[in-house]
Amino acid sequence: MIHYFQSTQAGAPQLTGLGGSVIAILNACLINGFNLRTLTGITRDGNVATVTADGGHGYREQDIVLIAGANQVAYNGPKRIRTVTTNSFQFDVEGEPQSPATGSLSAKIAPIDWEQPFAANDRAVYRSRDPSAATIQLRIDETPLPGDVNYGRGTLSCAAQMWESLTDIDNGLGMTQTYWRKSNAKTATLVVGCWWATASASGCVCHGASTTWITTCPTASATSVRSRRVTPTTTCSPGTPSWATTTTTRPTITCWTGWRRWGTAQAGNGAWMPRAHTQLGSSASVIWVSGVGYQTGVSMGMTGIPFPNPCDNGIYVMPMLIQERAGPSLRGRVPGLLTPLHAIAADQPTRYPGFVLDGTERELLIVPATQGNGAARMAFDLTGPWD
Repeated sequence: MIHYFQSTQAGAPQLTGLGGSVIAILNACLINGFNLRTLTGITRDGNVATVTADGGHGYREQDIVLIAGANQVAYNGPKRIRTVTTNSFQFDVEGEPQSPATGSLSAKIAPIDWEQPFAANDRAVYRSRDPSAATIQLRIDETPLPGDVNYGRGTLSCAAQMWESLTDIDNGLGMTQTYWRKSNAKTATLVVGCWWATASASGCVCHGASTTWITTCPTASATSVRSRRVTPTTTCSPGTPSWATTTTTRPTITCWTGWRRWGTAQAGNGAWMPRAHTQLGSSASVIWVSGVGYQTGVSMGMTGIPFPNPCDNGIYVMPMLIQERAGPSLRGRVPGLLTPLHAIAADQPTRYPGFVLDGTERELLIVPATQGNGAARMAFDLTGPWD
């Protein structure tokens, strides 16, 4: 399932200029879920379950909720909502479980079900449970340090670190660090522009925007890249991460993390992979290759192609590719993330159903990016799977 979260959802944690707000968002999306509700009943008609809740539930159509507490196990688990009213919603159910359901029933926005190996004050570590994902761990440190409060480890930014392995919250091997911007003010005032996140079991992409830093605000990512490299170049001892894997069914999975001013092709800093394609040394700086672009290198919806395309009334997207800065070498693509070739109408994150990609009809989330005073666009596949 592909999850889509927004700060405007009921019960969602909010991004502020105070310590801990980034960790609260990641905990909600990746580990705990949010907006826990007590349910008053679940009934079934055929393969459709109808859920009722006292006082309104705040869920949206297409949200994935985690149902728990039913004695009939078919009702439990992550369910995608298909219709919504103020006090009820529906989802598809398999089999013919007893109706009405019995038990102590509850629902909440379902997390991605990552794990958190370590956590402490203003620090937290995250790792995907997906066996096909990279073993890299994402460590967030919101502990403020003296100095530049704007871009370093001050009050308005947090450290985002990529570790090969960790033995505790502060110690391990193979660390690469960048910074994620939170806010333009050290206050509890909510950040205008809010935040959104899309995620699968193997990756998560979050975005937060502030009032005056909209053109430089980072987008934070911790996901896997489908690599073009399939030949192993290292022999790994027990407990050592493998950076290249021989496989006949899929390429190597490589993890990256960093901040970006989304919408720029072949420019910017802050995105990293744990290894260069040689699989030797430390982390490698990478850049986006995101479409045809102008001579300035700007693309992602800023190619000059009208929306929709006049020739066939079509809408076109391309894969988001990753290239090493040094070399350079094309490493692969980011699953789930696409680059539009038009400035598709989307002043806010907007869902567009009906895209046909590789013969499959999909729903895309079109998101305004920061480049070109907000004219650039990103596209996320909400249908999945992110292969």
